[in-house]
Amino acid sequence: MWQHPWRNWGLLLYTATLTVCVRAGLSLYPLNRVIRALRGVAVELPQRLPATRRYRLRAAWAARAVGRRFLPERPCLTQALVLQYLLLRRGDDEAELHIGVAKNEDGLQAHAWVERNGRVLIGGADSPQEYERFDDLARKVRSTTSADRSDSTPVSGSSRP
Repeated sequence: MWQHPWRNWGLLLYTATLTVCVRAGLSLYPLNRVIRALRGVAVELPQRLPATRRYRLRAAWAARAVGRRFLPERPCLTQALVLQYLLLRRGDDEAELHIGVAKNEDGLQAHAWVERNGRVLIGGADSPQEYERFDDLARKVRSTTSADRSDSTPVSGSSRP
């Protein structure tokens, strides 16, 4: 299907504006506040056309292309947030933002990516295998902490006969 070239320029311009806004938001506010604001705006504004597979691919391409040019260092979180917003605007709430950490020779390295139904849309196809997701890590810490508590002996005076 033929597509007018201006259509890509419009998406790129929209994505560039959004990228600047998201990056500014991340430098001023905590991540959870930025996520809530983006989600709120995306859901409250009038719904655009539904997200198709083709649109998801174009939106991921635009977020990567703009991110590479505007954000020379550590663009992954901004790109992931921009893509998730673009998809939410089209009613696609199945795209999930993931943040993970990996240990390498330089220490810990954090990374963000977006998955939809188990498929990585942005952030590298190997990200789920290379990085330990924070939610998975939190679950492991909770289960380890629970196991440690159950293995410990009760503190004197804290248990009932």
